[in-house]
Amino acid sequence: MIQIQTHDFPVSLAFPPQGHWTQPHLAIPCLKAWLHAHGYADVEQMDLSVEAFDRFLTPDYLERARALVQERLPLDRFDAERLPLGEMRAWRAAVESAVSAEALVDRVEEAKAILRGEDGFWDPDRYVPAVRTLYHGLRLVSAAHYPSELTPHNFTMGYSNDSSEDVLAATLDEEQNPFIAFYREDVLPRLVARRPRVLGLSVLYGSQLIPALTLGRMVKEALPDCHVTMGGGFLAYIGDKVMSVPAMADCMDSIVFHEGERPLLELCEVLRTGGELASIGSLAWWDRSGDRTRSVRNAPAHPIKLDEAPIPDLDGLPLTKYFSPRVVIPYDVNRGCYYGECTFCTLPTVIGPGYRTRSAETIAKHVTELRDRYGSTHFNFITDCMPPGMIQDLPEQLIEADAGITWWADARIEPKAYDAEGAKTLYESGCRKLLFGFESATKRILKMMMKGQSLKSVVEVATNCTDADISVTFYAMVGFPTETLEEARATLRFIEEHSDVVREVSLQTFHIDEVAKTYKQPEQFGIRVLDAPGDLSLYHDYLAKEGMTQEEAAEMFEEMMASFRENLPIFSGDNIFYFMQKSHYFLHLAEGTTPDEFAARCAERTAAREERGADDDLEVSPWLTGVAIPFSHAECVRTLGDPLARAARPDFLTGRFVRDAEEIAEARLAPLERRPRALLYDPENGEFVELSPDGVRVLDALRAAGRLDALVDAQRARGASDAAIEKLRTFAAQLHRLGALRPAGATLTPAARRSRSSVLLNPEVSRVEQA
Repeated sequence: MIQIQTHDFPVSLAFPPQGHWTQPHLAIPCLKAWLHAHGYADVEQMDLSVEAFDRFLTPDYLERARALVQERLPLDRFDAERLPLGEMRAWRAAVESAVSAEALVDRVEEAKAILRGEDGFWDPDRYVPAVRTLYHGLRLVSAAHYPSELTPHNFTMGYSNDSSEDVLAATLDEEQNPFIAFYREDVLPRLVARRPRVLGLSVLYGSQLIPALTLGRMVKEALPDCHVTMGGGFLAYIGDKVMSVPAMADCMDSIVFHEGERPLLELCEVLRTGGELASIGSLAWWDRSGDRTRSVRNAPAHPIKLDEAPIPDLDGLPLTKYFSPRVVIPYDVNRGCYYGECTFCTLPTVIGPGYRTRSAETIAKHVTELRDRYGSTHFNFITDCMPPGMIQDLPEQLIEADAGITWWADARIEPKAYDAEGAKTLYESGCRKLLFGFESATKRILKMMMKGQSLKSVVEVATNCTDADISVTFYAMVGFPTETLEEARATLRFIEEHSDVVREVSLQTFHIDEVAKTYKQPEQFGIRVLDAPGDLSLYHDYLAKEGMTQEEAAEMFEEMMASFRENLPIFSGDNIFYFMQKSHYFLHLAEGTTPDEFAARCAERTAAREERGADDDLEVSPWLTGVAIPFSHAECVRTLGDPLARAARPDFLTGRFVRDAEEIAEARLAPLERRPRALLYDPENGEFVELSPDGVRVLDALRAAGRLDALVDAQRARGASDAAIEKLRTFAAQLHRLGALRPAGATLTPAARRSRSSVLLNPEVSRVEQA
């Protein structure tokens, strides 16, 4: 084994923005552990994604964002008779920022504390408003860098991910790229002081490409002797295209394809000893020795024996900064896919050669050590799908080792493995949630996908798991080539009919990428793949000979999501935030709540809100703020939610711009006509409320009266009819459901107790008719 002095060769590993914020990602802990095991002691790892979220969601940063929005998106810019589609996103960002920024600045720290704490996290009436506050905080940050959008789930800019010219320009655009200032202020000083010899950046998702290249460019300028290397799943797809663009050499020195442990170790050895980069397997690198920079792609490296890989090392990660009260530890039980036949799937290709797994004994040993080292009993087993043998062996090993953990994982429909007895054993071993690749309820589509499963087995497996109190999530797909609207609705009906055993559905529209069989053999799927416009393109548009168009598939996606909101309690109302925050629902299961109990709790919350009435003691929420607006915010939100408008933005999954989508949307979606309104923000519930001028006058009257019963009495004294009083009460009930009214004397959150003010509404709201 290589022996190196602790500080002879400092290495820094970073997970760039943007990845999910509820739990650590596994890539760099595995790399760090491998380097440590081979003698490299001075290895630093940084989750810059969660660090960026933590930095952006602070009072001082939100104040900065507020000032930038006022400068870049002033409200008087939108003083017109019509608002076209191309201006709607900017206008929405401007007015939402104007009405919510002050409250967000005041409440953001408490919201973070709730998501990270043991108190408010478990109370949905504190948890949901806290999540909303953080989402709206990121909307404020996004507005400051318009047209960029940063969420816990994605990052896009006004630049396309599939164009090298766009991507490189984005790394220099400080107005749109919020990470330039973040790196300069919070990251680069640390790296300059440390002076690592190697900086490794893990790019798993397309949303990380521009942030990673931005950091790489800045590090190469500040530390020319530092070798910047990148790897990860997304670069396994497009790495060759990246390396075909010489200007990319300004942002990095090499790319590691597929599995990173062995190539990274060899890279460190070559740089430390003066060897040849050409000797490193699975490495692509820039040869700068001649008159011009050229790219070189080395032969693939042999994969490591996974059962001999060390325990992932989470030391140094900011474990207290994840937006979760408990650390959920990621652990890879295998790599690749034992099935590997699905025609749409590309994960086995990009993860690396061959399917490999750790033994159940090794997993149980590692899990107990991780449990003790980091004081957490919660695990996310990282796997494309758990193989049948592992499903049987691992639970027994965990039980025998008295691991005392809870865990969740992706899985494949395997009736023999998930029989009734097997599901009970899984639960006993700590399994609380499984996510199955269901995809479709149409046999013809399943056959084209080569899923190798029957609907009977799907129901059987889901039922057995549900009976064992293991929560079941289905991955589903809409728009697979030749799928008709009727077939998609058959999938929807199947899920509706089995909503008693399916708690969540992770739905996506079909995309064609250059690794899948659907791209390589399009004639088998009745499609013609269209040439992609960008030189970094991975995903392609296509024309189908039959079945839904891509536009129809997008519309069907919305129809299915609407059904899920109605039929799946976790998707109803604001309960969907539990689904959106990756591990949060799992933590409730881990605490002993059964899936049935959680679903019932969600249904009760939704029903309770819908049943809010015109109680006599209702008063105007004392923290309500407002701004006069010339157009309907609600109409704007609906228009921007139209599939045509969504297609005109960078695609959520790919970050690319769909060809001609903006022109089509502009032609078919009507502009907003001027309709004076007021937009209110209720920081206690974290919601926006729109009122007409008449509604503002009623709200002002209610505020002046103090309580609803006092206003009703005053109106009766003035001779108001029963019909008018009933209309007033109906309106009050609506405002109660929206959060603008609340029972007098209701419990206040700490932030509310601090911020209660006699200034209830922006005075301009009362003059909304003149806006």
